[in-house]
Amino acid sequence: GKGKGKGGGKGKGFFNGNGDMMSMLMSMVAQMKGGGKGKGGKGQGWGSSGKFQVDESGGVLGEFTGVIKNFNDWKCYGFIESDELKAQGHESVFLHGDMKKGYRVGHTVKFTAYLTGAGKIQAKDLKSGLK
Repeated sequence: GKGKGKGGGKGKGFFNGNGDMMSMLMSMVAQMKGGGKGKGGKGQGWGSSGKFQVDESGGVLGEFTGVIKNFNDWKCYGFIESDELKAQGHESVFLHGDMKKGYRVGHTVKFTAYLTGAGKIQAKDLKSGLK
């Protein structure tokens, strides 16, 4: 009769354990890097609004190294933790999605820290923090 088909085919999902998770991540990172626009191009990847304005009216603090602790792609921001800045009394540094480039949570990054007119500490100009 009809309707006795066998399910359970091996579909290629995101997480089938054969390294596809890695290739999926790599393709996501490649998309986020702006698709080969070179270093100067600001790629509009996920988690980027394209409208963010840097307000350094509170002063630039300099370059620091830290780790991206969390990031919310829906809200387009996250935070970097830096031991150097903790020593100066700043618990975590605000990171806007437009500044994040292709970096992910857990990555060590170098960044320029600055204060907004409201005195909030923020990060810009992210680079790899790995030597």
